[in-house]
Amino acid sequence: MRCWLLFHRELAPDVPEAAEVMRFQQVAARLGIDLKVLQPRDFELIVDSADNWSAIYQGKSLPKPDLIIARTGSETSYFTLAVLRHFERQGVAMVNGPTAIESVADKLQTLQILSSAGLPIPKTILGKFPVDVGVVERELGFPVVVKTLKGTRGNGVLLCKDREQFGDLANLLDGASPGADFIFQQYIKSSHGRDVRVLVVNGKAVAAMERRSADGSFKSNISLGGIGTCFDPPPEMAELAVRVTRALGLDVAGIDILFDTHGYRICEANSSPGFQGLEKACGISVPDAIFAGMRERLGLPSRPRGSSWRRFISSLRRSLGDTQHQADSANP
Repeated sequence: MRCWLLFHRELAPDVPEAAEVMRFQQVAARLGIDLKVLQPRDFELIVDSADNWSAIYQGKSLPKPDLIIARTGSETSYFTLAVLRHFERQGVAMVNGPTAIESVADKLQTLQILSSAGLPIPKTILGKFPVDVGVVERELGFPVVVKTLKGTRGNGVLLCKDREQFGDLANLLDGASPGADFIFQQYIKSSHGRDVRVLVVNGKAVAAMERRSADGSFKSNISLGGIGTCFDPPPEMAELAVRVTRALGLDVAGIDILFDTHGYRICEANSSPGFQGLEKACGISVPDAIFAGMRERLGLPSRPRGSSWRRFISSLRRSLGDTQHQADSANP
């Protein structure tokens, strides 16, 4: 299988998500997959009426790949979306496609799509300045969560505990960043400092990790010091995560789910999820799962070792269960 992985930065130890890209390189080498890591900005995008295959990268023509993996996430630019649309139109399979990536990059658009699909989300208000504090208090109450429309790894998210703190923040934002895009969101008290990241591949929930804050903060992101443990999601949680990916058109996603008093609510969907914490907690190989899922989708021979996708996913789940059992035994 010939595969391109699009990443928007140089691969360096201090670059966020570079470690995940290098994991893809390691697994691809082991599986015999021809993987190239390419930066979207280095393509020359040429469109003409002939509609023949064309991929000019750093001045050289590249042969058509079987698959493109986009690891650009919330920082996906218009140029990157244009590149993805160009190759999608020429028949290249995508993980994920440009329409899904664009929808997920905008948190409000994500929530609008999920709401239209009848899925449970926190009540949300699109911020505008000057902020009407009374509307926020009436509709959401306090505490209230404040988020930038685009952000990742817990960045751009704050919890305002009361009306006074929220008013001070609103005035600061209005003065420092007029016209900035924010949303104000219902605070789910029962999930304070706790959520579940579910990895969905090709319509199947293949792994899950519970994340807890280590310092009492309401944010549980592993990148911010949260603690991750392998989690066996109840069937209704796993099904909810899969329904989210279907609604958003995502082939691979990390779905963050909050614990509500009488069920669950969807926190966020990630088109390019970080997975170092998930691999460590659950003892699985996320790139293996993604490559296996895409081989199935493309009708290519299953790997590794000729096993079927179903058996491979079963082995992932057994690994998940074994890891959880070991954790339970160590913490009676």
